[in-house]
Amino acid sequence: MNIRLRIPADVVRAVADRWPDGAAEWGTSAERELSTICTRYRATPRTVMPARYGFVVASDTPTGPLIMRASPDPAGPQQAMVSRTLASLGIAPKVHEVVSTTTGTWVIMDRVRPGDHLTDCRPGPDASAALAAMLRPMVGQPAPCPMPSLADWLQGRLEDDDLADLAPNRSVAPLHQRRNALAILKDLRAGGKDGLCHGDASSGNILIGGNGLMLIDPRGMSGEVEYDAAVAALKIAGQARPGDIAERLSRQIGIDAERTRAWVAVADVARV
Repeated sequence: MNIRLRIPADVVRAVADRWPDGAAEWGTSAERELSTICTRYRATPRTVMPARYGFVVASDTPTGPLIMRASPDPAGPQQAMVSRTLASLGIAPKVHEVVSTTTGTWVIMDRVRPGDHLTDCRPGPDASAALAAMLRPMVGQPAPCPMPSLADWLQGRLEDDDLADLAPNRSVAPLHQRRNALAILKDLRAGGKDGLCHGDASSGNILIGGNGLMLIDPRGMSGEVEYDAAVAALKIAGQARPGDIAERLSRQIGIDAERTRAWVAVADVARV
């Protein structure tokens, strides 16, 4: 099968900036591997989907539409395990296969229909009920395997004076704000227990499906649902106060509202 789809130039640049040593090899391999995967699934690739650090292709197959996602992230295997676990809970697309290569990881999953990103729908505080229904099944679930701690990752961001991987239109927070956030993070560590966590429940990683909202592209770290609720509240707040949305979400999910509010403060200053 002749596959003509190519990795977008902005993805190539982003991957080269983040993982310079293996970026070129990954790009060449991923485009070649797509052809092999499409042949195995008898798939016709249709379009390249928007992604920051991955090669994401929507394809049609005799058994239904699929998404084929290649990532050079070294944490790809852990991310795939979280994706499988979320899918088993009914809050992420079904994963058909995970393929590890010498340069990255492929995840083959169902395509969500209609599949609009929550970002595109300009969600407001009234989206909290749907978000709560999506996050509630994660409560009390263990991480699928030993994983890096989300708290460690956040601490690294807060301690980095030259942090480059920033949320859009944000700059590194002032030192006094980061010190306050580190103190809050220390308290959160003392009272928490790492388990199943998406790690990046922003509106760009939430899709609208026929039966509710679906999570994609987890971070591949262990944490807690309160953090996911905090990020969701922070990203959909608009003109509302994120803390108020976090409290409403927490009540609807049945989790600790005080911890969720604290995670909002940490995530905001960490520029996630």
